[in-house]
Amino acid sequence: MLEKHGLKIAAVSYDARETLAAFAERFSIGYPLLSDKGSEVIRRFGLFNHNMAPELRSYGVPHPVEYLVSPAGVVVKKYFVPNYQHRVTGSAVALGEFGEVSFDAPVARLESGALRAEIGFPSGRAFAGQEVGFFARFTLQPDWHVYGSPLPDGFTATSIEFEGPSVLRQHLTLPEPELIEFPLLGETLPVYSGSFEVHGTLLLKFPLPEGELMLPAHLSFQMCSENVCEPPQTVPFELPLTLDPFVISDRDRKLLEESRSKN
Repeated sequence: MLEKHGLKIAAVSYDARETLAAFAERFSIGYPLLSDKGSEVIRRFGLFNHNMAPELRSYGVPHPVEYLVSPAGVVVKKYFVPNYQHRVTGSAVALGEFGEVSFDAPVARLESGALRAEIGFPSGRAFAGQEVGFFARFTLQPDWHVYGSPLPDGFTATSIEFEGPSVLRQHLTLPEPELIEFPLLGETLPVYSGSFEVHGTLLLKFPLPEGELMLPAHLSFQMCSENVCEPPQTVPFELPLTLDPFVISDRDRKLLEESRSKN
């Protein structure tokens, strides 16, 4: 999904070239794995993990981060994650940067009165511990709107929330709403009308069993026209994700063991 937009992937690690070559061959890694001997580049970027003591095998490991870099070498965006067990999916980057969605992406289609919504993942596959992107496309009939944020008490903003223990955290980004004055209410309120799209991310728990994971969620909104304001609604839905087998290197296994022993 990234390469069709001209993006190339490379990973930088403090491991030796021989270690990286063996890992790439063992797991059929299709992108360059670059050896940063002595963690020189890692230190230059301020990513050196000083929580690892010099006597540990993991000494020299960086804090995990993914950079989006322009052809001119300019860092366009940084994707920070809580620890090395978590990574941002390529499909989340493709969705956020290019609006890219796979042809076989799982999508839930919802309809309630004057509102239609399609909510889905940009790809149907992920690993446990990854940060997964999701999107929602809304269409409202003419003369109807739903609310954005912030709102005074008594109104319900449009939101999407995934539920269950498999989701560690989530975030939803909505476009800038239109501020409309409603004389009958004596309020100026943020609203969305016509068609609009929102993007979000959710961080999956690690570890999780491989195979199909069904993620329950709900869409909340309040739909109004100039003359009618309907009660707030909460519409449940669910989306499937196929979790691939988690590949872990010997080094990462050691890191996990050391992290658990420290905690």
